[in-house]
Amino acid sequence: MGTKITDKLISLFHLDKGDKRKNCGYFVGGLSIIVNLLISAVKLFFGIIVNSIALVADAVHSLSDVASSFVVIVGFKISAKPPDEKHPFGHGRAERIVAVVIACMLIVVGIEFFMSGIKRFRNPVPVESSWLIIVILAITIIAKILLSVISYDVGKQVNSAALKADAWHHGTDAISTVLVIIGFVLYRFGFYRIDGLLGIIIALFIAYIGIMMIFESSSMLLGEAPSDDLISDIRKTAICCEDVNDVHHIHVHDYGGKLEITVHIRLCRTIHLDEVHRIVSLVELAIKERIKGAEVTVHPEPIEENNEDCG
Repeated sequence: MGTKITDKLISLFHLDKGDKRKNCGYFVGGLSIIVNLLISAVKLFFGIIVNSIALVADAVHSLSDVASSFVVIVGFKISAKPPDEKHPFGHGRAERIVAVVIACMLIVVGIEFFMSGIKRFRNPVPVESSWLIIVILAITIIAKILLSVISYDVGKQVNSAALKADAWHHGTDAISTVLVIIGFVLYRFGFYRIDGLLGIIIALFIAYIGIMMIFESSSMLLGEAPSDDLISDIRKTAICCEDVNDVHHIHVHDYGGKLEITVHIRLCRTIHLDEVHRIVSLVELAIKERIKGAEVTVHPEPIEENNEDCG
């Protein structure tokens, strides 16, 4: 479902014209800001009217989505900057930094409402409930699910950690609203203490997602090892090139959508230098064609004289 919706949006708003990655980031970020402002206003309005800490917490959670989407747009703007003297490999890792910022925002929101939830649980107050509010909240859930699906699917298409992180943010908001609806049903039977309990659960869930996002994004920033599949793909591509007897010392550095790959290959020591240069160029080209967006450096080494593969 997500891919179909995403493809239609990309086609409808011509997001694939020019810099598709940047266009998609701006579009999804802007869409998230508009939708979340509306949702947050609705939740806050009813939360204040019925005196529900869980619903007010949910409203602020939605409002934090506005801030995170704004940060996503800033991140895309920075990451789209071309390489310069201080950043020769570009600014792609800015998106990972943005993801960490979003995660920190989630944790702060979680802590604040955890404390508010404890206070409300200890001192419960009557919370008004109506089926109209429940229906309206159900509509906001549908909107948040669609927004989460679009953000994650676009994030996969353009390989954006920031959009994927924002999709998780939207998803947590939808789940927390489900809990709020459960609470409103129980309020009708006089279970007012559940309001504080739901606030605590939502807060813990928000903080947990934030912590997981930090672990994921910071791992890449610290220099996460490439996947075994990627290493295997590089090795198979290189070894299939003519006269290459061995492939080793494969190093991959991810600069946020741009990969810097270094590969060592072994060739027969009898091959002329001009021919070595030609083979190296072929290997580099083959890997570039196989791994899109990669810059490749190949280092040739002579194979042992007594190796039977070297005639």
